[in-house]
Amino acid sequence: MRKLPSRRVADALETALLAAHARRDLSALAELYTQAADEKEAAQDIDAACFYLTHAYVFALDAGHPSAPALRARLVAYGREY
Repeated sequence: MRKLPSRRVADALETALLAAHARRDLSALAELYTQAADEKEAAQDIDAACFYLTHAYVFALDAGHPSAPALRARLVAYGREY
């Protein structure tokens, strides 16, 4: 079983997300929300993972980020996108 992220790691991710929002850094937001989704997926919290994947996907689309197709594929796999 994979170890859950520590509170310190979660706090660092939240801080990074807030900073990326403040900078309006769409690429960073896509990457950070993907990281959050990965952590929730590892914890088998699929609803939360898909919440973060949706955010990552939207920011990836807005940024023209190359991860957009892979993010969409993950959402499709979970039945959250068609």
